[in-house]
Amino acid sequence: MAQIKKQNNIQDSFDITLKDTNLENIAVDVSEVGIDLLFDGGILRDVPIVGTLVSLTKFGANVRDRLFLKKILTFLSQLKDIPVEQRKKMVNDIDDSKKFRVKVGEKLLYIIDTSNDYEASELIGTLFKAYLEEKITYANFLKASSVIEKIPIEDFNWFIRDGDRRYTDLDDIGDLISSGLFELHYEQINVQVDEETDHKLLRDGKKYATDVDGGVSVHLSEAGKTILEVFSKDYKKPKVIKI
Repeated sequence: MAQIKKQNNIQDSFDITLKDTNLENIAVDVSEVGIDLLFDGGILRDVPIVGTLVSLTKFGANVRDRLFLKKILTFLSQLKDIPVEQRKKMVNDIDDSKKFRVKVGEKLLYIIDTSNDYEASELIGTLFKAYLEEKITYANFLKASSVIEKIPIEDFNWFIRDGDRRYTDLDDIGDLISSGLFELHYEQINVQVDEETDHKLLRDGKKYATDVDGGVSVHLSEAGKTILEVFSKDYKKPKVIKI
């Protein structure tokens, strides 16, 4: 029961922070500010989610609590330029639509908690900012953030640098085949036989002279396109031709 109450407190305070709190003063460089200062020195305790996490761990925050707060602050710092009214409207639009079973605040906490580190939560914050600015859809935010949760930052940087080039086969994407950044299209294999040539080859004891085409082609996934759209300055979104 105590654990459920703790989770509810965190959820409620995060919702208030996300929708009703001015985040202009939250733009701290978490990589430079010691996380102990957030718990012990009172920095940013006026931010609801910070105050809640500090009070719930007042008898000593473990490593996981500290890293969780660090990831939350890094995520929120990306939203500092988005007005409260806009944040509240965009979040409520999703919650009120009933299209998604999980509320936005709850989903964000889960995504932040399962992200690899605060670098990943920073990227997720940038993605969510793009949603708040109506540059991407919420559905595409979810797809793209699920990819960022899983891949190392080195692979992410490689993809942003080279992701817009044309991929042709599996060798181009290496270990990222299961990352969610790409889709594999399996093309039907066609075998064409030249009967006259094949009969002659068979008489000479040779193999069929068949032509084979088809195989596997590689394309950017919707998540891959969204990530490039948000993070790559050189990416040009394909134009939609209306017929």
